[in-house]
Amino acid sequence: MRCGDIAVSASKIAEKTMAAQVAGKAELVDVVTAISAAEASLETVMAVRDQVISAYQEIMRMPI
Repeated sequence: MRCGDIAVSASKIAEKTMAAQVAGKAELVDVVTAISAAEASLETVMAVRDQVISAYQEIMRMPI
């Protein structure tokens, strides 16, 4: 599973948990936990993306 897939999956779980809480089938703490997990996954994906871009830019600056 790719890093982006994990972030998307965490976001979907958070959305489902929010819908369940609105319907009265989940606790608020479960919603907060799911949102926090989705946020952490997204921050990880963005950090990896930034590192890949930085590495690419460094390679492009190397003399041939």
